[in-house]
Amino acid sequence: MTVRTPVSATRVKVHFAGRQWPAFPVGAAEWRTILGTDPTTRPGRHALTVEASAAGGAGLVARRTVTVVRVAFPRREVTFDPALAPLLTREAAERERRRVAEALRVLHPSQLWADPLTLPLQGKVTSGYGTLSIYQKQVRGFHGGVDILAPEGTPVRSASRGIVRLAEPLPLSGHAVLVDHGLGVVTSYLHLSEIGVRVGQRIGRGEIIGRVGSTGLSTGPHLHWGLRVNGVRVDPIPWTAR
Repeated sequence: MTVRTPVSATRVKVHFAGRQWPAFPVGAAEWRTILGTDPTTRPGRHALTVEASAAGGAGLVARRTVTVVRVAFPRREVTFDPALAPLLTREAAERERRRVAEALRVLHPSQLWADPLTLPLQGKVTSGYGTLSIYQKQVRGFHGGVDILAPEGTPVRSASRGIVRLAEPLPLSGHAVLVDHGLGVVTSYLHLSEIGVRVGQRIGRGEIIGRVGSTGLSTGPHLHWGLRVNGVRVDPIPWTAR
């Protein structure tokens, strides 16, 4: 979404679906943000409000209504090796959440990615975005990305140009890489057997960042590929040229 103001604004606030979204300046009187929804977003009509503040205290407010359509997502039941039981705890999930939040605390304010994104590898999607996940007979929430089946060791490539913000083992996601593409857009590459990049490294579209594995909470070799838009996990497939 692009916000254009009649005068140069010093700050722009965007409110939608119960939260404030960051807005990035791209010109003297132009700001951009990207909004997203996930399976937890309430279907129906939502207010979209934009507040722009200029020097001297002058302000502008614009309001629109956005309708979120209900989608019926499938379910999956997964049974893990009992040896992985320590990963199926609230504490493990919270440790990972905190680490990811810390790594993504500061993101690049300008668009780095090329539209559309490219798939990180070729393979069958065995579990799609939004699938309700049931682990060991307990509901664990929706699947925040897509699982792509591939042999262990298959090269995994960056979906576009960006900056590596995380490259380390995580409790549930195993060997993980998170790439910042600017404007709040972040791709994730999880359960890798090897990590081939380092934090802060600038990488190009199609550059190898790791290799397929089965680390963390996983039942076999595959890549979990995810996409976050200003903190909201969205389906990465519509962002590609498939």
